[in-house]
Order: sequence, then structure tokens, then C-alpha cells
Amino acid sequence: MDSTNINSASPSNQPVRFYKFVALTFLIITIVLLGSIIFMSSKRAQITIITKAEPVEINTTIDIDPNQVEAIVPGFVTSTFVEFTKAYSPQGNKTEEDLATGEVTLVNDSNLPQPLVVKTRLLTPAGILFHLKTGVVVPANGQIKAEVYADQKGTGGNIATSTFTIPGLNETKQKIIYAKSDTAMTGGIKTIGVFNQDDLTKAEQSLLADLKKQGSDILSENNSDKKGLFDIVQYTFENDGTLGEETSSFNLTGKATVVAVFYDDTKLKTYAKDMLEKHIVDNSEVLQSANEEPTVVLNQYNFQAGTAKLAVTNSGLVDLDPNSRELQKIMFFGKTEDEVRRYVMALNHVTGVEMNFHPVWNREVPHVASRVDITLRQVQ
Repeated sequence: MDSTNINSASPSNQPVRFYKFVALTFLIITIVLLGSIIFMSSKRAQITIITKAEPVEINTTIDIDPNQVEAIVPGFVTSTFVEFTKAYSPQGNKTEEDLATGEVTLVNDSNLPQPLVVKTRLLTPAGILFHLKTGVVVPANGQIKAEVYADQKGTGGNIATSTFTIPGLNETKQKIIYAKSDTAMTGGIKTIGVFNQDDLTKAEQSLLADLKKQGSDILSENNSDKKGLFDIVQYTFENDGTLGEETSSFNLTGKATVVAVFYDDTKLKTYAKDMLEKHIVDNSEVLQSANEEPTVVLNQYNFQAGTAKLAVTNSGLVDLDPNSRELQKIMFFGKTEDEVRRYVMALNHVTGVEMNFHPVWNREVPHVASRVDITLRQVQ
């Protein structure tokens, strides 16, 4: 009787134990999966790549030829003739007093023209006397410029701008007919030296620069919409001095032909920048900045043919491209801190890398893009 009862109870207990085992197993699996999900979702990696931009430079030549149908940079060659005379002083070794000279504006506020003879006196409020170099007629209600010289030699005549009365006129006229100067009087002391070849050479170099500027100003006025480069083709000099003689000054006259090459500055800048970008052969690099004003030099020209060659130099800064394939997040998935460091430091322009992994026990970059932050920081 007892044996029968024990055997009949055993089958009913077995399904209960089985279901408990299944439930416990499912619970463990659920906890493990939940923990894995929580662990994976908490993993983050912050990678800061430190870069330094490096200079890049290109040198190229551009042909200026008005006969080209589709020129890279349109332009043309032109010229003008200029002549200029200027006074120079030799290297002096002694000084002596002389008459200061300058220019005044004679003003006539009356209704009648006023003639003034040569050597007419002009007096400053301080009592310094000057004379007109030539006779003039000051127009009624008008003005006229005239050259003057000091009555006495020496530095006393080297005065700043001033007003002048005309003592030779009556007091009434002195109030409405007078003079004023806009520049200082100079020359009260002059330097005397021996005119030598060094003086002449220095003067010619100085006058050559003046001739070039005069020619470039004339040519630029007629081509203000373009950029120009200038050079002197031919020039000659004449002077009125005698080498070896003692003198305070000599006059030098220069004659020159100034050639100009005008070109489209906007298109040249665009071309120079394009060439700079083409110079970057590494796909991981980007042109961060380019010189706003490329250096342009007139390399050579053919005045008869109307052609020229321009030497162009442009420079800029190149850095690591943040959008390059090498910095895509997928390239970092699963890498350890050491692997990330070795990979990043092998890239051009990289000087360092900083990393933060979360949580603290995580030492790998997650395989989820939203959990990975990659930033670039440039140093000077």
C-alpha cells in the first residue's frame, strides 16, 4: 500500500521541477542579455586629435598673350615715354648760408587786378622779409602763386607756413591784398660738395625710380581695371654739372620708355589658388588657407610681340581633413587605446591624441557610431 503511493506521486513532481528550471534559465538569460545591453549602451569613446597645419608653396609661370583665344589669365603689353628733371646735391663736406626760397599764394579780395613788380616785399608777422622773384598781376577777386626768396641769407629765412603783408601797398589795400604760404621756406643753409661719380650714380638710380613711377602712373590711369607690372626698356641721362667741381646742386634729366604688362588680377588669384589645391596629393589633407595676394613677378617680355611671362608664387597652410576617409568612425571601431594612438599618430599633420573611454573599465572603441566622438584641435 505504501509503495504504491510513493510511486504514484513522483511523476507529478517532475514537471514542476522542469518548469522551475526553464523559468530560472530564462531569467538568467534575460539578466545576462539586459546586462550586456546596459554594458554596451554605456560604452563611449571620446577621441581628440591634435594637428598642426604646415605651409605649402607653388611656383608657376603664366603666359600673357593677347593672341590666345582662351588664355588662362587675359592680359596685354603696352608702353609710354617719360621725361623728368630733378635737382640733386653732391655729398657735401661744408655748409654755407644762402637765401631761403619757397612759394606763396597771392590773394586779391578787391574788385580790381593788382600788379606787383619784381622784388615786391612780403613781410611776415615776425618781421622776416621776402621778395617776389618775378613780377605778377594778381587777378581781381582771385589768387595766383608766385616764387619768393628771403631778404637775408641764413637759417632765419627757413620759416614755417605763414601769412604775409605787402608793405608797398597802402594800409587799406594791405587788408585785402596779401600772401600766404602752404609749405615751409627752405635753403637758408646749403651744403657744398665736390660733384663726383658716386653722386651721379646715386642720382641716376634715384631718378630711374622716379621715371618708372611716372610711367606706371600714366599707364595705370588708362588701365585702372587691371593689375600692372612695370619695367624700363631704354633710358638716358643728362646733367648740367661738371665732375670734380665744387657745387651745391646739379640738375639731372632722364628720358625712358616704361613697359607695362597688365593682367586680370581676379583670374590670376583664382588660378594660383587652384594650382595650390592641386599641389595637395594626399586625400587626407585639406587646404586650410591660401595667400590672398600671390607674389607676381615680371619674368620676361617681348615688347614687339606683345607677350610676357609672369612668375607666380603662392603659399598656404595644409592640415588634416576632418572629412577624410582616415577619420571616419568606422576606422576606429574595436580599437584599443594603444591601437588608436598608433593609428592616429601615423597620419600626416598629427602631433598628439587625447582619449577618454567610458565606463572606466572599457578600453575599446564601441562599434556604434553614436557612441564615438572624434574631434580635431589645431595648435600653432
